[in-house]
Amino acid sequence: MLAKDPGFTAVAVLTLALGIGANTAIFSLIDAALIKPLPYPHPEQLVLIWESAPFFGVHDSPVAPANYTDWKARSHSFEQMGALEDHSYNLTGAGAPEVIEGSLATASVWQVLRTRPAVGRVFGDDEDRVGAAKVVLISEGFWRRRFAADPNIIGKTITLDNETHTVLGVLAGGAEPPGEYRATPGEIWTPLSSAYTAKGLAERGRHNWMVIARLRSGASLAQADAEVQTIGAALAREYPKTNEKVGAFVGPLREHFVGSSRRVLLILLAVVGCVLLITCSNLANVILSRTMDRGREIAVRAALGAGPWHLIYQFVGESLLLCLGGGAAGLLLATTTFSFLAHLVPGQMPGLNTLAIDGRVFAFTLALAVATAVVFSLVPLFQARRIDLNDALKESSRTLVAPLGQRRLQMALVCSEVALTFILLTGAGLLIRTLAQLRGVEVGCRTQNLLTLEIHTPPALRDPSQMVTYQREVLQRVNSLPGVVSAGFTNHIPLAFKGDMGGIGAEGSHEDERLTCYLRSAGPGYLSTMGIPLLRGRDIQETDTAGAPYVLLVNQSLARMLWPGQDPIGRRAVFGEKLLIPVVGLVGDVHQEGLDVPPQPEFYISTLQGEWPPGSLAIHTNVRPSSVAGAVRQAIWSVYPDLPITDVATMEEILDHEVFQRRVQMMLLGCFAALALILSTVGMYGVIAYSVTQRTHEIGVRMALGAERAQILKLVVAQGFKLALIGVAAGIAGAFALTRFLSSLLYGIKPSDPLTFILVLLLLAGVTLFACYLPARRAIKVDPMVALRHE
Repeated sequence: MLAKDPGFTAVAVLTLALGIGANTAIFSLIDAALIKPLPYPHPEQLVLIWESAPFFGVHDSPVAPANYTDWKARSHSFEQMGALEDHSYNLTGAGAPEVIEGSLATASVWQVLRTRPAVGRVFGDDEDRVGAAKVVLISEGFWRRRFAADPNIIGKTITLDNETHTVLGVLAGGAEPPGEYRATPGEIWTPLSSAYTAKGLAERGRHNWMVIARLRSGASLAQADAEVQTIGAALAREYPKTNEKVGAFVGPLREHFVGSSRRVLLILLAVVGCVLLITCSNLANVILSRTMDRGREIAVRAALGAGPWHLIYQFVGESLLLCLGGGAAGLLLATTTFSFLAHLVPGQMPGLNTLAIDGRVFAFTLALAVATAVVFSLVPLFQARRIDLNDALKESSRTLVAPLGQRRLQMALVCSEVALTFILLTGAGLLIRTLAQLRGVEVGCRTQNLLTLEIHTPPALRDPSQMVTYQREVLQRVNSLPGVVSAGFTNHIPLAFKGDMGGIGAEGSHEDERLTCYLRSAGPGYLSTMGIPLLRGRDIQETDTAGAPYVLLVNQSLARMLWPGQDPIGRRAVFGEKLLIPVVGLVGDVHQEGLDVPPQPEFYISTLQGEWPPGSLAIHTNVRPSSVAGAVRQAIWSVYPDLPITDVATMEEILDHEVFQRRVQMMLLGCFAALALILSTVGMYGVIAYSVTQRTHEIGVRMALGAERAQILKLVVAQGFKLALIGVAAGIAGAFALTRFLSSLLYGIKPSDPLTFILVLLLLAGVTLFACYLPARRAIKVDPMVALRHE
């Protein structure tokens, strides 16, 4: 039966492939992020322990080393507890210098994760102590990439940060420990305690460890959380200076990495669910019309003895074949989207950064196809029961007239399609306008003709005198390059890194009144290179070196908070161990944390004074920035050949990366909304065209009685607009309710933005007119004599 109507079959399978494929693609994304088990034994027992520092404005703050030691010693809810700290290693020696991302880790981390290396062994407590020999674990990917999977790698040495490390083992891919802030799992791990001094391990004011633990058998998350909070309260009493404002809490390991993505993923699931509903409504309309065309066939089957179950088998079989075909095509379609959708998967967790058609995804697609088939079967069965067999078998009854109930059902389905489409278009419009608002934000610094790069300075060059020589020599070589206007060092380029905080207060203020601000180090020429305006005072100069008095530059936000209504120049600020530093300059605000976050208070200190070494270089050019990147590398290597240089990017690329997630979200929702618009347009056209066919006799009578073509045209178009208006009315109500879930993704506009609603209304009016025009044009060409003989 399906082969006899190849046009219907092809359209139905393709439509189902789009609806089911979209749902399969998004489900695979949700499966990877929220459902797939973590690649560790009994992952449900794994938790993270964080400090809560609301006065820093941070809910999940990294942990101070001494606090971790106390938690581990005093707690009873955990089988084992370990700590990690993100670290970038300078790999030198054989081959080109390279920066390798990894972590410092306690030996207990491997016991928490129950990690078994693919080759060799993990380091133990004897290697994880102050003064121990330098050892390293490497990832399987790094082992294959750098050492061609050398089976004799164990016992060999590599040079990291100018120190020789012995390779102990190779961790299997997918079993790496999570990173604290990195976008991807690390490749190298060294003992954490051996990188610290005894004084550093006793520190309670430096918060930079991520603590991971495994719950003891029988212990619940709530019990562990209560115990850690109790220990945190005790530490606050024992060490009020550092711990009075610091809390602690326990959370699931997965939740920390996917929590911020959960809302986006669930919104996308709801969106593709709407697309599938529109797909079902569209095909239901086609099937209803087709059922009437098959009225004589159904009547003949019934007359020849076919009972209700025979009809059920017939229609269920047809629907099942269509949906399974659509599901198979949808699976293939979904796989083509994985490389794009992978950008939405949180990458910090090993094993969660790949999308694939696994058993769960296949079962979901199969269940979706079968459920859709059942729904499709009900539509023709419901209609087939209402066909009058006598009328259907009459020779003169060449075309059955659809009953009023069917016409109302078809119109209701079209209205629902329009309503769902309105909601999706409104959501897409809000995200598009948000992206436009973000790209229109004034960053506060130069965004064009600016090249940035990371230079990982080895510890040997961090001596104050060597640091000054290093910066001056590099700047001299870079500034002499053709096309370079100026260059300057800093610790972090705006928006590229959002860390490095420091406490600061006005002279005479109590320690509790200090503000936690962004700490930026800057060298001579940095502000002018970045285009950050110097509003008053002076810039950092060549004389602000080690041994000279410290100087401070503050931005407008910090000046307003420390010295409201006063000129900050000449005033002194308390920084560090009660160090008083004079403010010599006032600079403009910069969006350091994000385009959608207001400029935060921050201060600048000199990179030449040794304590805050630079890690980034900004270069202002009068040519295309990327064209000088190679020359800049060579200029730096001509001074220091072993310096690894990474993250070479223009400021425009950094801005693009900043809005990348929002752009992906906008594109996905926009594509689904466009698909919904196409489907609803086709559905509108189908219903109006079918209505024109059913009303051919009526149209002929109207024209025979003198109706003008314009009146017929108006009659048909008005029918379509009536359906559209009903759908839009329902869509507006739904949009007001559902777009509020998008509020966390919006910037600069409200979920009820009137301009977006008006533009969507105009778009739907246009496509409705288009969908109605073709059937209306056919209606006005009806010959009255032919129409009067239609029945």
